Amino acid sequence: MSRWGTSDISSDSVGGRVGASGGLGAVLTGVAEQSHSVPDIDAQSGLLGVPAEKTERRMLCVSFIDVVGFSAQMRADEEGTFHRWVDMRDDVVLPLLRHFDGQLIKLTGDGILATFDDAVSAVRWSAELQMKARQRRQGLSLRVSLHYCSVLRDGDDLLGDGLNVAARLQEHAPVGGVILTDAVAEQISGLPELVTRPIGLLNLRKMQGRIGAHELITDGRPSTDKQKVEPALPTIAVIPLANIGGRDEDEYLCAGIVEDIVVSLSGQRDLMVISRSSTLSLARQAVDPRVVGEVLGVRYVITGTLRRSGDRIRISTELLDTDSGQQLASLRRDFDSVDVFAVQDEIVESTLVNLLPGMHSAERRKTLRKWPGSYTAYDDYLKALDQIGGLERQPFDEARIHLSRAMMGDPGFSSAYAWAARWHSLRVGQGWSDDPQRDANEAINLAKRAIGLDEQNALALATYGHVKGYMFGDFETAISYLDRARETNPNSSIAWLLSSVTLSSLGRTDEAIHAAERALRLSPLDQRLFIYYVFLGITCYDAGEFERAVMWLSRGLAENPRYTSALRTLAVSHIALDQIDEARSAVNRLMELEPGFRMSSFKGTRRLYSDPARADLFRARLSQAGAPE
Repeated sequence: MSRWGTSDISSDSVGGRVGASGGLGAVLTGVAEQSHSVPDIDAQSGLLGVPAEKTERRMLCVSFIDVVGFSAQMRADEEGTFHRWVDMRDDVVLPLLRHFDGQLIKLTGDGILATFDDAVSAVRWSAELQMKARQRRQGLSLRVSLHYCSVLRDGDDLLGDGLNVAARLQEHAPVGGVILTDAVAEQISGLPELVTRPIGLLNLRKMQGRIGAHELITDGRPSTDKQKVEPALPTIAVIPLANIGGRDEDEYLCAGIVEDIVVSLSGQRDLMVISRSSTLSLARQAVDPRVVGEVLGVRYVITGTLRRSGDRIRISTELLDTDSGQQLASLRRDFDSVDVFAVQDEIVESTLVNLLPGMHSAERRKTLRKWPGSYTAYDDYLKALDQIGGLERQPFDEARIHLSRAMMGDPGFSSAYAWAARWHSLRVGQGWSDDPQRDANEAINLAKRAIGLDEQNALALATYGHVKGYMFGDFETAISYLDRARETNPNSSIAWLLSSVTLSSLGRTDEAIHAAERALRLSPLDQRLFIYYVFLGITCYDAGEFERAVMWLSRGLAENPRYTSALRTLAVSHIALDQIDEARSAVNRLMELEPGFRMSSFKGTRRLYSDPARADLFRARLSQAGAPE
């Protein structure tokens, strides 16, 4: 191909610029048979015969997007894959391109070529694109490459060697990641929410010389190094069941069943289990175990389908080896919806039998979770989990209604009480409570009830410990319960996460940072990754690592700007760095979200440290940043 032509692209544009005529449907006709390799661009031949006066040279940031494993997914489910990609394009990619002033140049089957006048906007766009793709349960992983270079424009065509670099650079991008050249990395240096790690010099296919590249850090995976250290324990991920019945109301059930399978497997100390929240972005697809292994860094994966017909449900699952793709075990069951928990037990035990053949049957059964007695209660519980984490006020308030129904429907359902306690804690933290003391008391009572119902529920233990420290200042009791939570379930990312800030409040900052990093490793693609970033930022602030704190807090707020705890700690971190304007900007955003915030009430409802002097310093810095008394 000599050039990237846009003459077939109409004025139906992205942001008033250019857009694809006829949409992606025409482009994808017969796409299952097409090759999806990166296109070759012969930049020099494209200049032959072009009058110099018709060309224009500009500095642009060129971006290529590619859908990972698209051909394999099309072969497995052509119509479903096509519609998922069209939905993502129309709902995510193109609106974000418009928002960041990007220009759509061409749709190429399973890929997109776009340009930006500003490299910073291009990087911000790519970061938000990968975040939205991760949070969207459509089972499509993207690779994005960015290169800032000189480009020749010939009418509607783009020409230049920089296009070759951007196109072939994409082959080196990690699954779900963004790769960028040194030229782009230089443009974003100094922006704390945009963090890169150097990859080194890369050889690009069919090109002479090597080019320096960086990876943009867009999730919690610690490294994309090809020379990873193999974990000592078997690692496993459980993918949400594919809802082949097509009923929208069953989507949350497919995801929620995985939550409980993960909890059951996590209680086994001879396994490292990836959090359910990190696997949601891989739902609703024909799973390629090798791709999942690369994305999540796991040796094994459980995948399957769910189909409902009236009150009957059919579940089919497979345990797969991600290196070979070999099926190690399978299970297929038809049952009444009320028997869903028994089937989940079977999936857990079947997995343990195949992964850990030396285990005795009695030991395996110890890992099986204490299930709720009511399917209806479980139904409401799963709906609540879907609504809590985004910190949007209306869905958040509705979640409490579902949790109340779950507790009424099954008074013995421990996890419903634990999440209700978390709900009250978050309500106080966000400044939404009209009576913080009442909510604090409700949180501690609900968490205590959850533990009484199930002493092995790590979520209940961790929540009780967190509330005792955060709302009541009893840090020693708090850490004892958090230690119990981690001992009960060493794979619980939320137990490690809540432990981090309590350890930090006690002045055990090295342990706190380790706990926050461990939580991030256990849930690297979490749907609510912003919470993990913010907690790591809080522990870095307490350790006196203020620049690192600003980086993590900024990354958290880039993913969810509504988290008020992040804004408070960001403000005091900027004060510690003598960055007054930035601190006041953070407080201004805090006051927009929480207009009733006052230092006097903050002191009485949210206890920060076991050492009063550290609490006084935090409040003094927050006041210096402009928080009203």
